[in-house]
Formats: sequence, C-alpha cells, structure tokens
Amino acid sequence: MKEKDWYSYDTRWDLYAKDREDFVAKFVVEGKFHEGVPEDVIKSFETVSYLLAHSYYHWPMMDEAMTKLLLILEMVVKLKAQELEISLERKTKNNKIITRRLIEIIDDIFQNEYLLFLKPDFDRARNLRNMKMHPDRHSFMGAMGFTDSNARLFVNIINLLFLETDKLKALHSKIKSIEATLQPFKSGLHILEFQNKKILIDGFHMFKYREFNKNKLLMMYINPLTTKVHEQFLEHKYPEPLIITFTDFIINDNSIEGVDLNGKLMKIYSNEKEENLKVYQKYLFALSKISEIEIGIFSSSNASKALWKIERIIYENCWKDGSLINKESKN
Repeated sequence: MKEKDWYSYDTRWDLYAKDREDFVAKFVVEGKFHEGVPEDVIKSFETVSYLLAHSYYHWPMMDEAMTKLLLILEMVVKLKAQELEISLERKTKNNKIITRRLIEIIDDIFQNEYLLFLKPDFDRARNLRNMKMHPDRHSFMGAMGFTDSNARLFVNIINLLFLETDKLKALHSKIKSIEATLQPFKSGLHILEFQNKKILIDGFHMFKYREFNKNKLLMMYINPLTTKVHEQFLEHKYPEPLIITFTDFIINDNSIEGVDLNGKLMKIYSNEKEENLKVYQKYLFALSKISEIEIGIFSSSNASKALWKIERIIYENCWKDGSLINKESKN
C-alpha cells in the first residue's frame, strides 16, 4: 500500500492563498495576552494556533481549531467565575450537588455592571458555541467558518475579562461617556475628512472604544452616502464596510477631530450646505425604491464584516504591548 503523504497541502486552499506564507498571514492567529491572563488559557490558545497552521495540510483541522476555541471559552468562564467568587455548583431540591449550566454562570458574571460593555461580544462567542455543540449535521466549514476572525474576537474578550477590576470599571465609564457625546453624530448629514478625501456621510452605525495602557482606539462603522444605490442594493455589489479609527481625538459639539492609526489628521463635522442636502435627498429617494428585504440583506452582510474588521483592529493594535499592561501598573 502506498504511504500517505501527510505533508502535502490541501488544494482547497488554492482558492484563498497563493502559498503557505500567504496562508499563514491570512489564517493563522497567534495568542497575544497580557500577564493577567491565566497561564492555562495562554497554553490552550497555543494549540489553537497550531491547529490553524496545520489546517494547511488538512482543511477540517480549521473546524477543530474552532472547537478548541469554544472549549477555551468554557475554561475562561469558569476561571473568571472563580475570580469573582461565583459558585460553579448548586444544590438540587434533593440536596444533590450538581455542576451549574454555563449560561447560568455567564449570567452571574455579567451581573457586574462594569463588565456589561463586554456582554454583546461574549454573546456572539456563546452563540457560536451553541451552534457548534449542537450541529444539525456533520460538515466542514474550513475557511468559510471565519475561525481566524473568531480567534481574534476570543483573544480580545479574554484580554478584557482578565484586566484588573479598576481598569475595567474605568473603561466601562469611558465608553458610556463617549456614547453620550457621540449622539449628535449618530445620524444626520456630516463630512468625513480622511486620507486626503472628503466623504459625505449619514452618521455612523456603531462604535467601539478600547483603551489599554497607552493604546486608545475609537472605532466607528461609518455610513457613506453612495451614488450607486441600485448597483449596491440590487446587484449586490457590496462595498467593504467603512471603519475609521481615531487613536487620539477630541469630541466637540459639531465635530470629532483627531488622528488615525498612521498619525494622519482625521475629522468629522456637520455640514448641511445646499449642494450636500440635494445629494442627500437624491440618496434618500433612491433608497426609498429599494425593498426592506434588500436593505436588510445588505445591512446584515456589511455589519458582520464590519464587526470582524473592528476585532482585527483591536487585536493588531491593542495587544502588541499587552505584556506591559499589568507590569507597569504594579511598578
């Protein structure tokens, strides 16, 4: 019998990567954790990285990496519960001691108000667990399962959960404050100036603010006014979601001013000049001709991409000096 070649790459990756180097750059996610993250979690995530890397030779290993991520999620929940002195067990009516369901423990963890800003991200991860642990059928998603994107999401969640309590409380407070000051920019006509361009925008869909050590990021998912409404919504030629990131900023009554990831000036400000209002009215009229179903399909697709792009920005820019976070706070 001919010996199997265990180290030939899986040709299905030809659709996604030019070669192994390109594959690693696109799909392999390394753990980047500050020293407050438990060692068991860090070691377990290393296995995820290896599974992602070795899926180059066997496509289904990408799915196994996802399974490992979800097991890490359970570990993280239990370790955080222990840190918060939340019991992992409960008594039944017959006085029998049983292990509590994961959802019950998660609900108790998020009774702490300062952790609530993490709840939406954690729910995304938990929903993935429910789908993976209770599949309708046996299947392999491979690259289509967004395991690399989920891995970055998990890294970000884990790093946040295990920050010191005072840092989490300060971050929660800052997010609430920014949310209030951003309300005037949520809708209405504005100009976005960045990358030597001026773009007419209809507010923003969502924002995230993250602050670690000296790394501050205000990320906004912007809604630019398109002049190609028919093409975008009916021909499904969806543009990439527009995410802008301020690393330093000031929010005034009528403007947001600051610099982007490359240190370039960036600005959002109200502008209702007559010519802009005409463009806006034309956009709204064209949009009124599109069905709610088509708008919903576009919104869902773009929002999903936007969330993954934001998690990548956090992963790549917040944790590069992650090991310094708690060291500096202890000195």
